Amino acid sequence: MQRYLKRSLSGLSVELEWKVSVNTSSKWTFVLDEATRILFVDDDLILAEFARVHLASPSTTIEVAADGAQAWERLNAEPFDIVLLDIEMPTLDGFQLLQKVRADARFAHLPVVMLTGREDIASIDRAFQLGANSFVSKPINWRQLSYSIRYVLRATRMERDLLRERKRSEELLELTNNLLSLIRLEARTPLSAIIGFCDCISQQIDGPVGESYLKYAEQIGAAARQMQGNFMDLIQYAQLSSGAAILAKDEYPVVKLIDAAVAGLTIPAETSLEVTRPDPSLYLQCDLMWLSRAIRHLLEAALAAGGHVELSMTSLAEGGVKLTISSPAASLAVARATSLESFRSGMGVGVAFARCVVDLHGGVMKVSNAEHKGSIIEIVIPSRPPETRSAPPSIEAA
Repeated sequence: MQRYLKRSLSGLSVELEWKVSVNTSSKWTFVLDEATRILFVDDDLILAEFARVHLASPSTTIEVAADGAQAWERLNAEPFDIVLLDIEMPTLDGFQLLQKVRADARFAHLPVVMLTGREDIASIDRAFQLGANSFVSKPINWRQLSYSIRYVLRATRMERDLLRERKRSEELLELTNNLLSLIRLEARTPLSAIIGFCDCISQQIDGPVGESYLKYAEQIGAAARQMQGNFMDLIQYAQLSSGAAILAKDEYPVVKLIDAAVAGLTIPAETSLEVTRPDPSLYLQCDLMWLSRAIRHLLEAALAAGGHVELSMTSLAEGGVKLTISSPAASLAVARATSLESFRSGMGVGVAFARCVVDLHGGVMKVSNAEHKGSIIEIVIPSRPPETRSAPPSIEAA
């Protein structure tokens, strides 16, 4: 009984002070300016009435529950935006109610502010461990509580919006990856058929054809192969960037990596390629298919400008390897090929694809362009790729 009177008188004192401040301040405004439904849970009925007075606004509704059991019934019957919950109550105390609320998926994101006259660390720790969003001590400063409620509500709504957008982004990413896989399968078959029929004509399998038709077949086949290569590059770049593709982590001699990158490389007329083969004892853990394809794309970008291109790979003292591609005439080609704009201009996504692969291996790619000196592409790759995907691809350009 004494505790009840003490709490009631304390609240009455606060109410009188608040009324004086309202009457003497012409700039007073409502703190809770958004539509809000508040459930105030406390067995102190006078304090509950104070809550109706102090927290009310044209857009705020205050509902009251005398204990945790009654509050649980209200929560199951109607929606609320926030719960102000006292700790010491009969039947079902604040801790027990909070535990029930957080165990129910419907109220997983319902903000709860604990109200208590306790100031011991154990009560504060327990409240937050059970999932409270904030903690307010009694006697209550109602103006301060109003701001706390507004802050908690806005923070909760922002978190809810972020979770919703994150879920939507994950769904869109999954849909995109599924579409990419479907497009890759659907487009591969007709392009392979075109290439196959062109080969049949070129080999004159069904009998001799005229020279002009042989040239047509050769040109159609070359165009189909180029289209297939560009298309596959675009799909694979998108899959790598989205994280849909997973790197294989096997150990290979670096010589094998270089041989795989150079194999089948077309060297244009009046262009030369000099390859300095690394030490046969040098090994690297990598995805041989992706990394060799990335190196081949960089070589193609350099060779496209003509001139003499050099490729070398050396070991690093701290582990890993350093690959260098230099060309005195490749400055324009490499510079333009460092973004997806290169694809729109007909240059493909070769270098952008290479950047992505290097990043997935935990490496760094640096492109240096100097007037009248061409380009130097340097790639440093650690001896082992990272366990998890790193940050989005980046490139250092000097």
